[in-house]
Amino acid sequence: MSGNRRLTKRGDEEEYDEERGILYRNNNLTISSDINKKLLKKETWKVKKVISKKPKVKLASVHVNLGNVIDMIDTFDRPGDAYAKTTYAGARKYADAFEDQPGKRIPKAGVYAEAGVGRARAEYSVFEADAKGPNASAGAEASVVEVGAMARAELASASANAGPVGVKVGLGVDTGASIGVTGVEAKFLGTGFSIGPKTSVSVLGSEVSCAVM
Repeated sequence: MSGNRRLTKRGDEEEYDEERGILYRNNNLTISSDINKKLLKKETWKVKKVISKKPKVKLASVHVNLGNVIDMIDTFDRPGDAYAKTTYAGARKYADAFEDQPGKRIPKAGVYAEAGVGRARAEYSVFEADAKGPNASAGAEASVVEVGAMARAELASASANAGPVGVKVGLGVDTGASIGVTGVEAKFLGTGFSIGPKTSVSVLGSEVSCAVM
């Protein structure tokens, strides 16, 4: 504004320019100030840490199993086979060692029993796939790879293996214990732990794990 201009103050909100005859109004527009005040409020910048306490059920897993690497000695020349059954039940015991046949090269002995509704399986060499409906099984085995006993109940499951790499999806609980090249495992009705290349804690079929392989 020019130095000759005379401004007459009319209260805190008005100024009058006598030279130009203009009345200036101060409308107290404090938009930026209001915004700054809100931004500076504690609750605006408060970071909330949310911890979910809902149980997480593990329905699927992908794994690399050292025991399966050793088992490839037994299965690399396994012939192809496939079948499907509406119901099945069976039990067997076995003791094999150093025979030049698929499944009998690695020393092992054990017993196994299973029963279920609906099953389809295919296998060839180190590859296999298996799908099951509701089923229950129990077994015990001692071999150069592992010693253990386990009982299992499943609503449904599907699995596939290609040598040491495997994937499984399903819902079930295990009871038993084992120790071997894959580590130590103990479970009761789906609750327990495993320590080894794959370390995990399971509670009622839900599992938290950390794999180093």
